[in-house]
Amino acid sequence: MIRIFIHSAFFIFLTGIIFNGNAQGFLRADGKKIVNGQGQNIILRGIGTGNWMLMEGYMMKTEGVAGTQHEIKSKLEELMGKDKTNEFFSYWLDNHFTKADVDSMKAWGFNSVRVAMHYKWFTLPVEEELIPGNNTWVLKGFKLIDNLLDWCKTNQMYLILDLHGAPGGQGKNADISDYDPKKPSLWESQANKDKTVALWKQIATRYSNEPWIGGYDLINETNWTFPEGNNTQLRQLLVRITEAIRQVDKNRIIFIEGNNFANDFSGLTPPWDNNLVYSFHKYWSGTTANDLDWVLKLRNEHNVPLWLGESGENSNTWHTELITTCEKNNIGWSWWPVKKNGINNPLFVTLNKEYEDLVKYWKGEITTKPSGIQTFNAVKQWADNHKIANCRVQYDVIDAMIRQPHTNETRPYRQCRITGPVFFSEFDFGKNGIAYSDKDFGHYGGAWSAWNTGWGQRNDGVDIETCNDPGNVSNGYNVGWTEDGEWMQYSVKADSTALYTLNIRHASGTGGSKFKIEANGVELTTERSLPGTGGWQNWQTANFENILIPAGNIKLKYLIIKGGSNLSNFKFLNPKSASSVQFQAASASTSDDGFRIYVNLNKDITSSDGEMSANDFSVKANGNQITVLSVKKDPSTSNVLILEHKSTLYSINGITVTYSGASVKSKTQELQAFSNLSVKNNLPLIHGIPGKIEAEAFEVNAGFSLENCSDVNGGKNTAYASPGDYLDYRVHVTKSGMYSLNYRLSTLYSNSQVIFQVGDGINFTSADTLAISSTGGWQNWRTQTSSLVYLKEGFQFIRILVKQGEHNLNWFQLDFITGSKSIRKDTGFRYYPNPAKDQLVVRVEDYLPATSLKILNSTGKLVRYAMVEGSQTVIDISGLKNGMYLLLIENGEQSATGKFIISN
Repeated sequence: MIRIFIHSAFFIFLTGIIFNGNAQGFLRADGKKIVNGQGQNIILRGIGTGNWMLMEGYMMKTEGVAGTQHEIKSKLEELMGKDKTNEFFSYWLDNHFTKADVDSMKAWGFNSVRVAMHYKWFTLPVEEELIPGNNTWVLKGFKLIDNLLDWCKTNQMYLILDLHGAPGGQGKNADISDYDPKKPSLWESQANKDKTVALWKQIATRYSNEPWIGGYDLINETNWTFPEGNNTQLRQLLVRITEAIRQVDKNRIIFIEGNNFANDFSGLTPPWDNNLVYSFHKYWSGTTANDLDWVLKLRNEHNVPLWLGESGENSNTWHTELITTCEKNNIGWSWWPVKKNGINNPLFVTLNKEYEDLVKYWKGEITTKPSGIQTFNAVKQWADNHKIANCRVQYDVIDAMIRQPHTNETRPYRQCRITGPVFFSEFDFGKNGIAYSDKDFGHYGGAWSAWNTGWGQRNDGVDIETCNDPGNVSNGYNVGWTEDGEWMQYSVKADSTALYTLNIRHASGTGGSKFKIEANGVELTTERSLPGTGGWQNWQTANFENILIPAGNIKLKYLIIKGGSNLSNFKFLNPKSASSVQFQAASASTSDDGFRIYVNLNKDITSSDGEMSANDFSVKANGNQITVLSVKKDPSTSNVLILEHKSTLYSINGITVTYSGASVKSKTQELQAFSNLSVKNNLPLIHGIPGKIEAEAFEVNAGFSLENCSDVNGGKNTAYASPGDYLDYRVHVTKSGMYSLNYRLSTLYSNSQVIFQVGDGINFTSADTLAISSTGGWQNWRTQTSSLVYLKEGFQFIRILVKQGEHNLNWFQLDFITGSKSIRKDTGFRYYPNPAKDQLVVRVEDYLPATSLKILNSTGKLVRYAMVEGSQTVIDISGLKNGMYLLLIENGEQSATGKFIISN
């Protein structure tokens, strides 16, 4: 590596070149927004360059033996000498990230690049300066940024300069900043602080007139405990850097990251510059709007923009959810990193065996020491593998970041013909629940949980592994670890409507699995079985005859009724005319709202809507007759009938359909009569109240993970609760009244609280808050009783909202309090004091006639009773324990309630 040393003043003169490009003015802070020179709101969508200018052990595969760049360099020097090591580093810098990378990022839809810089490419370490206090500038780093800026200009993308490794290192997590604990850190050396200030001034001088420089990210992820016990040192240095920059560059946004990996802004407010943006980082945590409350509060209090400067390293679902939340709140983002040997970034880097063996030697797993030339060839090939031409573009990751936050539409992974082969791992691009459905789909905090157990090919929740099927065509991967209820969707095309033989390539243990096939939302098959094969890579082919496939573009869904098989590919073979079999019904299902019954037939319907009679059909729900109002063809699918009715159906209903008539035809064939054909009930799960609701039987899960439960009757429990997380359940309350509320909980902590809310699915009202007592362990289960709650008869939603702390939930139960009456909304009575001690005064002048007053404890037990005498009644509550109580006022026909606390 060649270093060029230039006197500072001459360097400034040499590099002070003005270039405006085509940028629409400098980015700047405007209140809570980032805008361009024309005042247009800008949402930054970018990626960090990652391992390019600052190597990190986990991306270099050297964690545990050489986590930092200086450790990697030292190990290379031991094997191949300093000259070859410098030659390698120069080669790495020139080839790891190039114009082709930026061109590709632009084509994929990104508008910015965050470059992670190591100070050593720009200036010497303080201990290497010949004259203490001097700053010798190294041209290599500036030339790299010059080139990167040119590429960004060409693509009209903003470049954000991130000092990822500051002089001395800014954090105890050494891998991030190349911190060497044997030397003074940034915070333990005034010389390092001075050099950091001087470096930023030098950078700002060079790029002050460059509008495509989006901003200066001053210090990445400080993680340091200061002796003062606060962030005073961090603020002082950031202010010094800002003042130095403003001497030469008054236009640029300055991004400020907090301590504790960019998330502790205590002491860093209020802003000290009018063109400043607070940058937070976010990994392995919740993705809902509530999870950003803390940083949105920061923005609102100080009228300053926010930027999610670093995030990622998670599943596609997590990426989509967090980006959606950020953009809804007008927060730009930069993901991390653009490339590595992993499935969750845009570019996959192949790990060559020679480099893998080198790392194994360092880790003591291989004893043969490689020669210098072997080492150089290994690391040079590793560098070559990072060239974008040698990387695998992971379009599923890109799609999850750029397209999916803005649509629920799916997109084909590959355009396939129905005759295939169609590989099971190549399901459509799209969100979980829309393009596929998998039970483990992201890591939201707590103990690590893999969303793709096989860690192969894709970053979605579907588990994919390397496939070893030498006797059949393969794309190198198979879907595995299949579970009941999961499914994948595929976009395929059929030239004509015909009957096919379905061919499935599968492997399993002894149990096998069960499945169904749907096309465009309509079942094509009844439940079918795949037998066991005696091994997870013992591949066999199963065939299923006479499956009708409609012509055209098809969204084909493979539904796993019972998991247990590995799946390689499928194809539909041997098409034959539909006239060779009888015209008959294949399956039936409800619409999502239940007011339509879809009947899937095995041939195209040629009868017109007016020719088909609703009287030929009979629909029953739990044995009760439902009147069919009309029958017509599905305009989008030629072999599906739609039966319409006006009866309300529920998820708990068993539904059947019967046909006896002659009004439905396919050319000359009449539809064969059928009786009590089972109808798949697609209505959302509704829980009956009173009753017990299992925690995992939610309709919406916002932030929780599921884990195996050791409680009685086992199953799953929700876990890793964080403030703002919630669970929604659709319920049917059979009668209005007061209900006791019990939770089955476990927790190590005593500061946890949950709020019980009732609503319509959009708006919710809080009805009760439970302070959870510690159970002594995460699987030590205890039933805890909350206050009584009032529920109105009818269909509604229940939300369990985490107020604070962490807990596990197995189930909750609501039981009707016998004798409770209808509740008035206009509770026109008053009671005081609250909290109370020895007596409670109740005034009922606005709620006459009233006859009695009751006080119930948290279990619903009556503890005090009083007759109403006049407009005011005093109830003796002495002797009652501290806690929450319910006051119930009745007049024989109706009642009203209030809550109060006894605190002695």
